Formats: sequence, C-alpha cells, structure tokens
Amino acid sequence: MNINSIKNNFSVKIFSLQAVQLIRTGSVFLVSIFLANVYRNTEIISQYETLSLLASALTYFWVSGIMTTFLPFYHHADETKQKSVIFNTFISLSLISVASALLMYLAGIWFFKSMTHYLFMAFAIFILFNSPVFLIEYIYLVKNKNKSLLVYSVISFGLQIISLCLPLYFGLSLLSALFYLNIFAFLRFLFLLILIWRNSVFVIDTNVQKAHLKKSLPIMLSLLIGGSTEIVNGFVVRYFSNNNDFAIFRYGAREFPLVRLLANAMSIVISGEIAASLLKGNVNETLTKLKSATSRLMHVLFPLTIILLIFSKPLFRLLYTDVFVDSYKIFNVYLLLIVSRLFFPQTILMGLQKNSKIMEASIVEFAVNAVLAIVLIQFFGIAGVPFATLSAYYINQFLLYKTVHRSGYKITTYTPVKTWIAYSIASWIVFFIV
Repeated sequence: MNINSIKNNFSVKIFSLQAVQLIRTGSVFLVSIFLANVYRNTEIISQYETLSLLASALTYFWVSGIMTTFLPFYHHADETKQKSVIFNTFISLSLISVASALLMYLAGIWFFKSMTHYLFMAFAIFILFNSPVFLIEYIYLVKNKNKSLLVYSVISFGLQIISLCLPLYFGLSLLSALFYLNIFAFLRFLFLLILIWRNSVFVIDTNVQKAHLKKSLPIMLSLLIGGSTEIVNGFVVRYFSNNNDFAIFRYGAREFPLVRLLANAMSIVISGEIAASLLKGNVNETLTKLKSATSRLMHVLFPLTIILLIFSKPLFRLLYTDVFVDSYKIFNVYLLLIVSRLFFPQTILMGLQKNSKIMEASIVEFAVNAVLAIVLIQFFGIAGVPFATLSAYYINQFLLYKTVHRSGYKITTYTPVKTWIAYSIASWIVFFIV
C-alpha cells in the first residue's frame, strides 16, 4: 500500500466515524421533532424524555469510555491478541450493560413511582441489548470497512426511528412502541454476535478485560466529571438568580454540537493510529496527519462558528421569541469552546495510553469551573457562569498540552498553530463586536 492510499484510508476512516456520529445525533433530533410536532402528547413525551435521560446518565460515561479507548487499545495489542480484544470488549460491555439495566429498572421502582414500572423494565431491556452494539461501528473501523459502516449506520438508525415512531403514529401506547424498539435492538445485538463470530476468538481473557478497563476508567471518570459541569452550572444559576434568568441560561447554555461531534470522532480515530504508530516507530508521521486533519476541520468549523456568532441573536429571536432572545449571549460564550475543542493534546495522550493524565486535568477543570461560576455570578450575573466554563476548558487543554510537551512532542508537530491562533483571535473579535 503506497503513502497516498494510506492517507486516503486514514481520511476516509475519520469521515466515516464523523458521519456515524452525525447520523446518530440526527436520529435523536428527528425523534424529538416527531414527538413535538406530530405526536404532541405531552405526557407521553415527558415519560419518554425521562426514560431517555435516565438511560443516558446510566450508560453514556462507561460506553463512551470503553469505546473511546478501544481503538488505541486494539492497535497497541499485537496481531495475535487483537481478536481477543474484540471479544473481551464485548464481554465487558455486556456485563456492565446488565448492571446498568438493573439500575434502570430499580430507579423506576424507587424514584419514579408516578410512571408504571413496565416502562422502566422495557427501557432496561433496551439498555441490555443496545449498549453493546456500539462495538459494531468499531469492528467495521478496525477492519477498514468504511462503506459498510456508513450503510449500516443509515439503515440501523433509520429503522430505529421507524420502530419507535411508527407505533406511536398509529396510536399504540409508549410501552408498545418500546416493545418494537426492543425487537430491533435485539436484532442489532444478534448482528453484533455474527460480526464477533467472524472477527474474534471466543476466549474469555480476564487479563485483557482488566487491562482495557484500566485504560478506560480514567476516561469514564473524565466524562462523568465533565458531564457534571452542566449540572453544577445549573445549580449555581438556580441558587443565585431568579426563575427567569435560570430559563434564559438553560436555553443558551449549549455547545455547537457539530464542533463537538466532528472533533471527537476525529480524535478517536487518530488516537488509535497513534497507538499503532508507536509499535511501528513512525509517530511523527501520524502527528503530521493529525495536524493536516485539524487544519481541514478548522477551515470548516471556525467559519461556521463565526457565522453563528454574528447571527445568533436573530436566530434565537426566530426560534424562541423575544422572551428568550437574551439566551444568545450565553450561547455565544459557549461557541468559543471551539478554541479548545480543535486543539488535540488529549488525542496524543490517549494514543500514548496516558489516560490518567486526562482524568487529572478533568478534575482540575471541574474544580475551576465550580469556583469561578460561584465567584463570577456575583459580579456579572448569569453571564459570568459560561465564562467560568470557558476558562475551565482552556485550563484543561493547557494542562494536557504541558503533559504532551513533557512527553517530547512539540505543539507545532500536531497543531497548525498559526491557523489556530488566527481563527481563535478572529472568533474572539467577532464575539466582542456583536
């Protein structure tokens, strides 16, 4: 395989995972549109959103932690162990899925007595079968079956939307809709078993499981801590402001999802490439690919962010009326998170298997955010809280940068510094002007 074909495959792999992330997010968005604009039963919508939120809280951090570290862990293993990594990752996902499903059901019995426990039982079954199937996407990635991955994603998420929405459209209950959703989740689980049968060895290796979970645990904790930032901000605003300000903050306190999704997908793929290049002794070549991919992403996402900064006020007025138009001020601060999102020292650390450093930086980020949020809201009102989050994110990335620098990798080897600085300054200038 020549150099150009390697580069093309690398770019296609990044694009494939980015596309999958967008398709998944788009499917969630389409379901919400259906529920709000077609179904319009607020009681059922509230029940479904409660189930979804609880399921996400119970699964997001550990599924993402295991899958984020899967590619580096897989590529770091020698070829004789890689098939074992696939199977034992499946075992780990399945075992934790059982625990999460049980917690989902118990939560329904203990804390949500206003809703029938059958709904929680149905969603617990969904967690049981749906959580492990994230591995399908990564099996396709490591086997370089990028077209198959895209086809699978379109069909899979399309059918998932249909299996939930169609029964509701024809007047069936939410429980009935979840029954059909679970049938589809079970079919995807069977498909995963077929892929594992073809691409792994059915040998339980507790050493592989322990090693992978050891690498995953810091990322799980980082995601759990990072997810708590939004909760802390909400409580701070709730405590120190009135109901109107709280509503304005909540409507504006959201990141540009395209930035997070595309950057995260690219980071996952390249961290695996870095792990593989360590064994081959060509890390610098992979860092050059990271630099090039980052540059391409910057030329797309920074201009989009600047456009949003300029037009956010009329957009908020259009979407949320004059009542919540001031939320654009909060949203604009969150848009500036792009400066840290498109800087990738964490990608290198994941590739180097130094995940504990990412967790340590996340702890500092959480503490800085909490303290600054309480301090800044005293002086600047709710507008100070997003600046606390922005400062915490920037400090997080600076700490990761210092760790990478001490590991012997200069910033210029993996970041188009001039492009990054120019776009960052331009974004801040537009922010202050508008």
